[in-house]
Amino acid sequence: MIYTLDAISTGKIQDLSYSTKRPMRSALNKKRITNQMWLSKTGFIEDEQEYKGHGGPDKALCLYSKKNYELWKNDVSTLPDYAMFGENLTAIDLDENDIYLGDQFQLDEAIVEVSEIREPCWKIQEKYKIPDLVKRMSRSCKTGFYLRVIKEGFVNNAANLELIHSSNTHMPLTVFELNDIYYNDNKNIRRLTDALKNPYLTDERHLKLQKFLKRAQNIAEK
Repeated sequence: MIYTLDAISTGKIQDLSYSTKRPMRSALNKKRITNQMWLSKTGFIEDEQEYKGHGGPDKALCLYSKKNYELWKNDVSTLPDYAMFGENLTAIDLDENDIYLGDQFQLDEAIVEVSEIREPCWKIQEKYKIPDLVKRMSRSCKTGFYLRVIKEGFVNNAANLELIHSSNTHMPLTVFELNDIYYNDNKNIRRLTDALKNPYLTDERHLKLQKFLKRAQNIAEK
């Protein structure tokens, strides 16, 4: 399976004027790469992250589907051509229901693996002046996702994602399912227990789901 990429983008940290409530520094405004760029274990060499909640080995690349842009067509007068929510990879047609944690893709010379869900932040909400954007995106489960880098390499600006290895586990978990559990059904003991068996969860996600499970169990015991 090949997923066509509309854009591969990177950004530098800037002081942005989207928020009147608090200072806003971010690499949210990304530009297409024009040739090829080295992809390391922590992301493209010219891509920057403002704080620890973004980036790192488990969040080296962020992907969002251009198909999901349609969710915001009534809120934004002119939809951006790419990198609407600061993603590095803008896929033409991809559904979170079809992508599993642990799926591996060839990206030119590099190999990447689906590793994390994206937690929308206030900065994208402020940029587009949509007061409930974070809540709506989370509930929709159409948040995009992160990838870790299994093999470093150069990535050409015209590269696409080719599925080379499907998630290999008896407890498969799609990006959509994990989002739904995390945002909409985080008191469901059975679903939380099953999700925690997935071997591709990051340590961060594992801890968060464990907290939800403990809370749900405490509620059930009362």
